[in-house]
Amino acid sequence: MELTKTRVTVTEVIDAETFRVAPHWQSTDKEEGDTIKINGYTGPKIGQTGFQEAMNDLSEIIRGKNVELRNPTTTTNGQLICDVMIEGKDITTLLIR
Repeated sequence: MELTKTRVTVTEVIDAETFRVAPHWQSTDKEEGDTIKINGYTGPKIGQTGFQEAMNDLSEIIRGKNVELRNPTTTTNGQLICDVMIEGKDITTLLIR
């Protein structure tokens, strides 16, 4: 899969590892959407210890900021999973402390 837009702005953090963007991501295969899951990072799920803190951390780092999407893949339900770069750094390095 290849994206036609690799730079997007984060509009909303959904959970500790998923967020929405604008404009929508689009692939050369005509797929598109606004939701992205961070590749290589698994945050706490709703109800688990640390969920709110992890979600707040992600929001503080990326909400309203421009990010670059790399190495996109999709899951069987069509969710886009990407390496997410902010200011030249892989976001997973900022989340895993």
